[in-house]
Amino acid sequence: MSKFDLVVIGGGPGGYVAAIYATQQGLNTALVEKADLGGVCLNWGCIPTKALVHNAEILRTVKEANKYGIDLNTNEIKADYSAAQKRSREVSGKLTMGIKSLMKKNKVTVIQGEGSLLSGTKVKVMPTGEVLETKNIILATGSHAFKIPQFDYSNPNIMTAREALELTEINPGDKITVVGAGAIGMEFASIWASYGAAVTVVEMLPRVLPNEDADVSKEIQRAFKKRDIAVKVDSKVTSVVAEGKGFNLIIEKKGKTESIPCDKILVSAGVRANVENIGLEAAGVKLTERGLVEVNDQLLTSCPSVYAIGDVTGKLALAHVASAQALAAVHAILGKPVKQFNYANMPRCTYTYPEVASVGLTEEQAKAAGYDVKVGTFPLVANGKSVAMNETTGFVKIVADKKYNEILGTHLVGAHVTELISAATAYIDLEFTADDIAQVVHPHPSVSEAIMEAAHAVVGQAIHI
Repeated sequence: MSKFDLVVIGGGPGGYVAAIYATQQGLNTALVEKADLGGVCLNWGCIPTKALVHNAEILRTVKEANKYGIDLNTNEIKADYSAAQKRSREVSGKLTMGIKSLMKKNKVTVIQGEGSLLSGTKVKVMPTGEVLETKNIILATGSHAFKIPQFDYSNPNIMTAREALELTEINPGDKITVVGAGAIGMEFASIWASYGAAVTVVEMLPRVLPNEDADVSKEIQRAFKKRDIAVKVDSKVTSVVAEGKGFNLIIEKKGKTESIPCDKILVSAGVRANVENIGLEAAGVKLTERGLVEVNDQLLTSCPSVYAIGDVTGKLALAHVASAQALAAVHAILGKPVKQFNYANMPRCTYTYPEVASVGLTEEQAKAAGYDVKVGTFPLVANGKSVAMNETTGFVKIVADKKYNEILGTHLVGAHVTELISAATAYIDLEFTADDIAQVVHPHPSVSEAIMEAAHAVVGQAIHI
């Protein structure tokens, strides 16, 4: 029986970070992973979709080349989606190899197999049956796509995000319906529309990106309309009927039904935690009413030697949150001070065109929490760098408390705004007021100036509007 200080189950952005950091801190650590290192994020989520997003961005730029004095016959441009998909797989493969190298460099024992708890100090690995004895365990088993029961997923043209990333052919005019207007569904809709597909997005809630600020949702829906992406909100899927090689998706809105003809359907209805068949009962690990692993502010479960991080905790299903929790869990194991997370103040990004990035409370959430809210907004059409790039769709919106101008939330829409949200996150984390941000010198010309201008709008008047 192999003995360790720590066994991590799951090698995604939570698990592999925990394993590396733990070994760096002197813990003899094993990581058990049933598939590829990097988890869903690196292999079938965040990374390959961003590769496709970049291909789509280049395609849009090429199609608009004539606007910039580059003489191209746009009717002769041929976009090979299979090449884009191949590149996305190569990107994932390259980064997976990088993690393998990091594991070797940091002397993490990597065990291929499916880990489950035999107790709070023993992990069984299948199919070998090997038993690992350990002082502590970190559960980082991640999540999987939730499958709406109306759909026949054995049909190759009905997909979750995993199958969507295996798709090698998108042709102009292909009719694709995306069920679910969260981040994943909206990103695929944006990618496929860039390749000429006729995309329809169906969302049962009143607006797209329903977890974002209402103004953000309106701006993205407006941008999608300009790109000829149809959006059906307040619409519930009632059935799907096979029609030739395709389907008719039947939706209902306010008592009225509508049939949407489509060749392919992406079901993007959120995720469910991977809590089955990992031995939780054997170790006395309790679940919440929502079926998530219950943890305290130290990320400790109901078993005193078992910690949990990432999607299984249900705090916020984002890779960087899992990685942050990984460091915190290792600190807890070592008896070091543990950072207390405010999950509302974790940055959130959606890689549509235009992009969305946010941190903190939405205006609606701030009001519901009892704040006397003040808002400052700055449109990118008034930002010099945005005008120079011909990327003027979007804005920066700062939600603040009126009494002290405390920053409660920052919300951005626009080209590449996901690269700006780290600054906005730091401002909230460091408890900057709008007055403080307004006094920070931002470089000119830069899109980041829009954050400063929005802060000026909170405290008085933005300079350039």
